Amino acid sequence: MTTRLKRHVSPEKNLTMAERLERVDQERAHIDAFDRDRDLLPGQLTPRARIAELVDEGSFLEIGAFAKSQHRDAAAETPADGAITGYAEIGGRRVVVLAEDPVALANTDAQVGKNKRNRMISNAIYRRLPIVYLADDTAQESPEFDMHGGFLLSRVADQLPARDIAEREAPLITIACGLCAGQNGSLAVRSDLLVATTHARFGASDGSPDAVADVVLESDAEAIAAVQRFLGTLPEELDTPLEPLTSSPAGPTNILLDEYMDATPEEQFESIFDGEGAVLLSEIDASCLVGLGRIEGFPVAFVLTGGTPRAPLTTADMKRIAKAASWSADYQIPFLSTQDTLGYEMSNAAMPEFMFAAARVVEALRASHAAKITIITGWGHALGDFALGGLGTGFDFIWCWPSARLGVTDSPGYLARDPESPPSDGPWEAADLGLVSEMITPADTRSWVVRALRLLGPGRALPAAHYDRGQQIHDMT
Repeated sequence: MTTRLKRHVSPEKNLTMAERLERVDQERAHIDAFDRDRDLLPGQLTPRARIAELVDEGSFLEIGAFAKSQHRDAAAETPADGAITGYAEIGGRRVVVLAEDPVALANTDAQVGKNKRNRMISNAIYRRLPIVYLADDTAQESPEFDMHGGFLLSRVADQLPARDIAEREAPLITIACGLCAGQNGSLAVRSDLLVATTHARFGASDGSPDAVADVVLESDAEAIAAVQRFLGTLPEELDTPLEPLTSSPAGPTNILLDEYMDATPEEQFESIFDGEGAVLLSEIDASCLVGLGRIEGFPVAFVLTGGTPRAPLTTADMKRIAKAASWSADYQIPFLSTQDTLGYEMSNAAMPEFMFAAARVVEALRASHAAKITIITGWGHALGDFALGGLGTGFDFIWCWPSARLGVTDSPGYLARDPESPPSDGPWEAADLGLVSEMITPADTRSWVVRALRLLGPGRALPAAHYDRGQQIHDMT
């Protein structure tokens, strides 16, 4: 006689529809209560409150909302298995959202959550959607589980393979709200934009965000607002020609007079860029102002230098410039720089960290097919691979203010100069040699940039980005 295996009869089998719906409501109520019931530091939001603040109202479609730890004895304390994932819209733009819950992660091995994350990263790469990653890992050690006691590890469901984030063709943006370490930290530092709050920690419980993040802000809400501005300044669709993002852009908040030849980066920014939507990687009053903004509605990555006293570029400056240059190359966004600097800081220029960042700038600028414009307002360069723009990096326009002092020699002029020894008496020698595209005035600068963007900005179809994530050290001459 053949013995048949008895099927397991679920206690759910005989429930009425009303009882099943009640179970769903209880599950949702438990998820909401778990999210709210926690201690928060000033300026912090819960994981689900962060998502609500980030995305357009009512747009978040969660994937795996009822997931839990693969170890059933930990199910009640692991809603979503510590990884809240789904599709949403931010400013009308479709995105994939990944958010960590440190309270749930402290109670699980996170294998179900990892499965969800891998799935959503693969979907984002396939659909060419931006990824916004809200990082907040747990500092606690995970409980010890029987490695044979979980559903995933006993092959009820196979672990989905991770897809290399370098394959993406749309931005990866990270908001570090807490601990960012291990594999999650490795994902975060590969972001196109890494925004951190003052509560964030990298690599260890006491790792400061200042040395890692592109932007550090006080609260979760401020960090989320910065990401919303960044996404709102990128082209609307990554596979369509670049066009103005708005038909009614906000005008500049300041106008430069022609006689004002020593404009600070802040004054340049206020007179050239639209009065809304900018993301800054440095303080507004810095001697090297780096970020992403709009000019007559066009998205533009920028590096502005100048002011009195002028300063050389440091390693920190070069890292920020590399980030802006990579945005231009990867997403074919126009690049604008102004030059009034002593060159490279001599004590930094020989250090590997500086050279690596400078090489990244050159690689990105050479690779970018977007419009590239540099305006030499004071001390600057027009030859070679100078990080702020020169013939060697393929700039379309090299313009000068009448106050410009150009070095017409090659790489020796890149290192910091004696402030009392300008590179030349003016722009005329460089203009005579055809190194200067045009002489413009401070008051006309914005109108010239707008003309160039209208000429070269539209019609630039965006290719697959992240063509080569390997970085090579270039001969900077």
